[in-house]
Amino acid sequence: MQHQLRGWFDAVVALGLRVKDREAHAHNLRVARLCVHIGRQLSMSRHELRVLARAGLMHDIGKLGIPDTVLGKHSALDDAEWNLMRTHPELGLTLLDRTGQSSREVLAVLYHHERLDGSGYPYGLSGEAIPIEARIVAVADTYDALTSDRPYRKACSEAEARRVLIAEAGSRLDPRAVSALFGAFDLSPRIRLAIA
Repeated sequence: MQHQLRGWFDAVVALGLRVKDREAHAHNLRVARLCVHIGRQLSMSRHELRVLARAGLMHDIGKLGIPDTVLGKHSALDDAEWNLMRTHPELGLTLLDRTGQSSREVLAVLYHHERLDGSGYPYGLSGEAIPIEARIVAVADTYDALTSDRPYRKACSEAEARRVLIAEAGSRLDPRAVSALFGAFDLSPRIRLAIA
């Protein structure tokens, strides 16, 4: 599966797109792997796992349209910067529509910041209106963001990340996807090491 993920990433790059930095590349790969582990725990088919891998790999592709000064800012974003950052799912839709990616992957990219309670963006979708692929990407992305250093903060521990995901399961994050992520970790602790 890792070989396939790298192949998809290379295909995106070959389309003339570039990843802004090494950490963005690593984040995309980790999210893709986590998505596949969640999908396996949910007994998804091989085809569905491939869709999840591609969606996880490309979920932040819209950030190619966000200036480096915003992406790498070492302090809180101001309102204008935050509004700009919130456009990256729609920018991703624009980029991927041009590449002919399947609709399930594109929807996962577009909706990965939507939340079950309707508090997400870009459209404020809630519950089952959010495709399962986007809900899975949201869990994987949240976990990896929490456990990775960011320009504005240090990574939190795995235990703290679990507490955050548990607190958000059911209200903001899909509880089945959260449980599936923890199930994958509990089944094989090597998964955490493989994504680090």
